[in-house]
Amino acid sequence: MKVLYIDHYAGSDSMGMEFRPVYLARAWRRMGIDTVILAADYSHLRRKNPEVAEDLQEEVIDAVPFVFLKTRRYSGNGKDRVLSMLEFTAKGRRAAKTLATRYRPDVVICSSTYPLDTYIGQAVARQTGALLIHEIHDLWPLSPRLLGGYSAYHPFIVGMGLAEKSAYRAADAIVSVLPNAAAHIKGLGFATTPVVYIPNGLPQEVLERGVLGGGDAGASDLIRRLHASGAYVVGYAGGLSTSNAMDDFVQAMSYFKDDPSVQAVLIGGGKDRALLEAQAQAFGLTNITFVAPIAKEDVVATLCQMDALYIGAAPSPLYEYGVSANKIFDYLLAGVPIINAWNAAASPLEEVGTCLRARGGDAKEIARAVRASREISPERREEIRRINRAFVRTHHNYDKLAAQFARLFSLERRNEK
Repeated sequence: MKVLYIDHYAGSDSMGMEFRPVYLARAWRRMGIDTVILAADYSHLRRKNPEVAEDLQEEVIDAVPFVFLKTRRYSGNGKDRVLSMLEFTAKGRRAAKTLATRYRPDVVICSSTYPLDTYIGQAVARQTGALLIHEIHDLWPLSPRLLGGYSAYHPFIVGMGLAEKSAYRAADAIVSVLPNAAAHIKGLGFATTPVVYIPNGLPQEVLERGVLGGGDAGASDLIRRLHASGAYVVGYAGGLSTSNAMDDFVQAMSYFKDDPSVQAVLIGGGKDRALLEAQAQAFGLTNITFVAPIAKEDVVATLCQMDALYIGAAPSPLYEYGVSANKIFDYLLAGVPIINAWNAAASPLEEVGTCLRARGGDAKEIARAVRASREISPERREEIRRINRAFVRTHHNYDKLAAQFARLFSLERRNEK
């Protein structure tokens, strides 16, 4: 069995996120399924991008075969990022015959965040008769419409909408990391295409390693010094952006401005980091420390040293379809009480049943949840640690998720591509 996994933004342990393609590929390899990942040579999500001299250059990275298409560099969500999507799609379509001949896939998975990659997948599947699976990370174009404020009639949204419908129409099956995506898909008129929920998670080696090790040296030293001063430390690791409601958290910390016993350590980068630092300065806060991104393998061991962890998102109707952000699973494995300010009923954070709820977009509510987390007894903390770790190991182990995904590979083709 051979799989071609298309994801413009695919990363790896050494390159940085996105991690899902490489985690699945390694799990499938242990099942005897060979996978090649088609990705762009540049992604804003990666810490380190590969050196690629020409289109269709092959590399084995972190024990997984990749083939790369050269695309332009960009920053932010402007014109150049859109052009990079178009470049990746156009080059992939032109290379469809070569990809089909070189790799002879039995299954083609289209998994870029945006749906244009369906045109690559459809072209390759036509050449080989492969099963075609469309994988949803975010609901495009609904996500940029609701989060980015685009009009439904903007040319970018119209084009993405056409690609989305083409993807659902052509797919033999649809996989979604969002638990309620089927409602959206059926609402567009695709009631007969199988839709399977397969969430994100963590690979077996991370679940086995767990919190072993000392974590990131710099961040760990900071946390130790704060604890030595008698501080209660609330942590965060991930993108520092207003879409993650980090501005609400900074404002929430202003309620502890005169209480140095509550401190926040925010680990990460992102487009809004400078804005958040300026916001903290405007509030006159000395109880927030911003820390640069740390290595993926150090995240869980660093988070478990915190007293509580914060996660949130700006309120949006988009989240009625559910969430499956990667940091959720790092947080759960850390075993620390989680302050959840993400208004999404369909979420692993709700399923696990141990989180402290705070109303998203409400700084006062977030501050209340921080106070409540300080009151958790040692016995309850130990119970939360046990429940959270058992939950992620049972329900979000990539070996199990890959096996669930692989069962789709035996489906009969529904459509002629």
